[in-house]
Amino acid sequence: MITIRGFLAMTRAEFRLFRREPFSIVFVLVFPLMMMLLLSAVLGNDQADAQDVANGMLVWRGVTPASYYAAASVAVIIAALGLMTLPTNLAGYRERGILRRLRASSVSVWVLVSAQLTLAMVTFVAGALIMGLVASLAYDTLVPKDLIGVMVAFVFGTAAFGALGLLLASVVRTSRSAQGIGLLLFLTMWLISGTAPPRAMLPSGLRDLGGVLPLTPLVTAVQDPWFGLGWSTTSLAILTAYTFAAGIPALWLFGRD
Repeated sequence: MITIRGFLAMTRAEFRLFRREPFSIVFVLVFPLMMMLLLSAVLGNDQADAQDVANGMLVWRGVTPASYYAAASVAVIIAALGLMTLPTNLAGYRERGILRRLRASSVSVWVLVSAQLTLAMVTFVAGALIMGLVASLAYDTLVPKDLIGVMVAFVFGTAAFGALGLLLASVVRTSRSAQGIGLLLFLTMWLISGTAPPRAMLPSGLRDLGGVLPLTPLVTAVQDPWFGLGWSTTSLAILTAYTFAAGIPALWLFGRD
């Protein structure tokens, strides 16, 4: 059973630990920001580029490259939290016997999971605000036209990548393994899901592969309301499917640990 006092105490502890872990801070906050600035600097912020077409698709989805990457990089923060921070932390707690001690002291492990998800949400909000502010000051990028739609995408994305992270933590026994596998999955998705080269510029095989990975619908779900294109119900449905497909076995496996 999750108690409010236990949840708040665990959440405070998780925030303190997160601040002391340079790997998490670099990949969750610094990496997306650096890549956004680098790609925007290389590809520019010319409005004329907004209509570039490749493989029958608008390369930049009708906005400037800088605006494209500002929105896409927000999705990267969610993926980094779900694929690296969450599984690495939970696998490390299992490895050090913390999960066993929690059960022995009658503290539900779901207090820990809830604290981790709260940490992810707060970190995302902070990272998204920093990303939007820096992009706006540096490149005068497009601000979100539908903030509610962006937040809805955030909720669906957090659920999907939280479920994937919990599943990874349930099947990998050590924090080092979780970190390595999570980093490999993250970089693979980052390269072919429209957050590095735009998907329109990728070969058809990589476009098809990227289309079945969860970061691609998350990027679309964030970008559509950000650019004023409405809500992508298809992308939200795909994220929901990932949440249940990964979440159900993850809850069963993690609850048995």
